[in-house]
Amino acid sequence: MASPGGTSSGSSSLVSEEELQALKKQKRMISNRESARRSRMRKQKKLDDLAAQVGQLRKENGHILRSLSFITQQYFAVEAENSVLRTQMMELGSRLQSLGEILHCLNSMSCDGLLV
Repeated sequence: MASPGGTSSGSSSLVSEEELQALKKQKRMISNRESARRSRMRKQKKLDDLAAQVGQLRKENGHILRSLSFITQQYFAVEAENSVLRTQMMELGSRLQSLGEILHCLNSMSCDGLLV
């Protein structure tokens, strides 16, 4: 009779071992699920952050494009004004040269005694 009691004691220890393995497996599954859930949450947060960054960068890009357009318009206005001023400068230079020639001629005539 001692033999069957020893065998049942051995079986009882095997059942406990199986139960322990099952508990460890269940604990591992729960831990893995929790880890996967945290990983999905991190991934979703990163995706949300990137989407927000895309929105911000698009907003900044729009602002930069508007600024560029405004500055380009100003540049062309200044270029046009500069062209007008260069033309005026050339015209005034020609007038000055003509007046200088006239003055030189007048001075030459007065020195020669041709003018009274």
